Amino acid sequence: MTACQFLFYMGVSVDLTLTAMAGLSLAPTVALATLPLSAMTVVAMVSNFAAGMLSTRFGHRKVLAAGAVLATVGGLMSMWAMEVRSFALLCAGTAVVGTYKATGGYFRYLAADRARPGRRERAVSTVLCGGVAAAILGPIAATACSDLLPAKYAGAYLLVSVLAAGVVPLVALVRSDRPAPGKETAAAPPAAKAVVPVPVRTAAHTSAFRIGLGALTVAGFVMTLLMAAGPLGSAHAGHSAADSALIIQWHMVGMFAPSLFSGRLNTRLGPRPTAILGGLILGVGALAGAAGTGMSSFVISLALIGVGWNILYVAGSAFVVRCYPPGAGGRIQAVVEGSTGIFATVASLSSAPLFTSLGWQTLNVLAALPPLALSLFLWVAPRPLDSSQET
Repeated sequence: MTACQFLFYMGVSVDLTLTAMAGLSLAPTVALATLPLSAMTVVAMVSNFAAGMLSTRFGHRKVLAAGAVLATVGGLMSMWAMEVRSFALLCAGTAVVGTYKATGGYFRYLAADRARPGRRERAVSTVLCGGVAAAILGPIAATACSDLLPAKYAGAYLLVSVLAAGVVPLVALVRSDRPAPGKETAAAPPAAKAVVPVPVRTAAHTSAFRIGLGALTVAGFVMTLLMAAGPLGSAHAGHSAADSALIIQWHMVGMFAPSLFSGRLNTRLGPRPTAILGGLILGVGALAGAAGTGMSSFVISLALIGVGWNILYVAGSAFVVRCYPPGAGGRIQAVVEGSTGIFATVASLSSAPLFTSLGWQTLNVLAALPPLALSLFLWVAPRPLDSSQET
């Protein structure tokens, strides 16, 4: 699963690195430059909920494999779009890849379901370690493959297809999911029998669910907003495409390198202090972006935003997996991923217009408010009970 996560983020990093620039090269106006990236996010938002519900019915393996196959097709569509200079086809190709993007978050849930008791939260960060190498290699590979084919960026989208195709055989190696509800047999051992999915309304009454959903929403919104606007801000400040790739590379290093210790940090401190720390780092990273438009400001800001996202993401996920026993969280996962996807979509769609109207520095100041407010709330609010105590 960690290898699958590596291939997933390698492919995603190509889109994060180049799609805004590819869109800018084809879009009729600058305001539409991030529309291909937004199309991916919109489809991911719609598919997030469906992926969770389908995983409840068919198991995570089939859903993850189907998402990888669709990404293979979408990458080829984007490649052809660059060859024929079609902005509409580029939007369609990235939209198809959005279905794959929707499934990527379910690797961590599958890992949590497979982990031994007491190690579910650490399993989340272990799988995210697959993004560490992807953070370093992804932007480099995207830039290196951009001129592989005659059309600019076409080779990079071919790479997206190749990486997605590599996920399918790896998913096949993961041992079978637990039987879906109603599919268990009398011959199956007790441990293999299906568990009843926990209703969303039951989880919604727990503070663990509410805090987890809030933390994941803030992390995804702020990170997506500034990550999508980052290449535009860099280009507007006069930095080259190679500089933009370097900024995204350090951002992705910040996103995934903390996975080497964020799981242990969460286990040692607990998800609440970890979430406070993640929110503070995320807010400070945004404020660092408001300090200037030099390369150092962009690199430091996006790197800190990545670190804050990782720590807050792991803490939020830890809260969520406390709301259900292993194998019974498909519906909860669907609601969490779908809800956070809505806010990520809003962030992606609004990034270019907000950047155009506010500028990079003001946008960063406003983006710093949600994570800092979340950290303050968790600091002063009464200590919540975990879900097992509340239910």
